[in-house]
Formats: sequence, structure tokens, C-alpha cells
Amino acid sequence: MTEQEYADPTQPWFRRKRFALPSAVGLVFLVLMLTTGGNDPGLFDRTRSATELNADFEDNIPAGSLGQSVRDGRFSFTVTSPASYGNTLTSRLGTVEKAQGAFVIIRVDVTNIGYQPLTLTATNQFAVSDDGQRFATSPAITAMAGAEAIFLEKINPGHTVKDAHMLFDVPPGTVITSLELHDSVSSAGVKVKLS
Repeated sequence: MTEQEYADPTQPWFRRKRFALPSAVGLVFLVLMLTTGGNDPGLFDRTRSATELNADFEDNIPAGSLGQSVRDGRFSFTVTSPASYGNTLTSRLGTVEKAQGAFVIIRVDVTNIGYQPLTLTATNQFAVSDDGQRFATSPAITAMAGAEAIFLEKINPGHTVKDAHMLFDVPPGTVITSLELHDSVSSAGVKVKLS
């Protein structure tokens, strides 16, 4: 193909493919500079801190309070106790489990409001501190009395598991202010304030 065949003389120069994209990019840049005065320090800095992202995430989660029934997916949750703290707990086998920091135990009633049996998964539940830190459940939760009935057996539709223990291991001095409860790993979750 010769150069004359490649260049279409009927199209103006600014409509040719090799000029269209760079011209559009330049135009967008020019508009941004004119509308912001060209001196907006945050113009190209659109990164967000973890605190800002966490605040946006929390704003989108439905909230409840202690003793109130809240729903997420096919589970209804009612937090029945505030957080209780301790350094040790006795397992269902009688052995003593020690926390790395401090154990936090919160009791929750869980009702299956769906149409098929479901399993409550401990790893989908989180404790949230007063400064926004999220803590996953402690592996020691499986050693607690009744854990096998709560986290291994399916809950039939319409049935409620009473006083399911949520156990977390947090740094000493941490104050847990809410729980974030999920029916599955992909659900939006619901937040329950403990005070």
C-alpha cells in the first residue's frame, strides 16, 4: 500500500485514526487543567487510606444493636450478650486454652430463615474494635463446648441455635464495639453494635 492510498484525502487530518485518540486525551487533560486551575494537589492522587475505605464499607452495611434481630442472607442473628474478656478458657475436653492477647466471647442466637439446611461458618464472622480494626474468629473456637453442634452441623430451616459462642483473640486493651456477621463469605454482612 502506498502512502497516497493510506491517507484518505477526503477526511480532514483531525479525523484520521492516528490523530483521534491523542487529540481526545489532550482535550480531556486541557479541560481538567482549566476547570481546576491546574493547581489541584489531589487531581491525580485518588488513592484512599484504609480508614477511608473501611468507613465507606461500614456505611454500606446494615446495622443493628444488642438484643435486636438482624438479617444477612438466609440467617437471622440476635446478639444476646455484650463482649466478655478473659486470658484463658477451658475447652470441652477440660484443657486450658491461653489467648495470645485476650479472648473476647460474644453470644449470638442464629436462626435459619432460608428454605434449606445451612451451616454457620465461624470464619465468616468478625469483631470490630473501637478504632475500626476487624478480627477474625480464633482457631480456639473449635475447642469450646458445643462448637461441633454450632459450626459443623447444618441448621434446618426455621431452627435456631441458641448462644452460639463467637470467640476472638485480640491484643490486650482492645475494646470490641461491634460484630460483623455474615451468612456466607460472599454476603454483604450485618453489623451489630454491642453498646
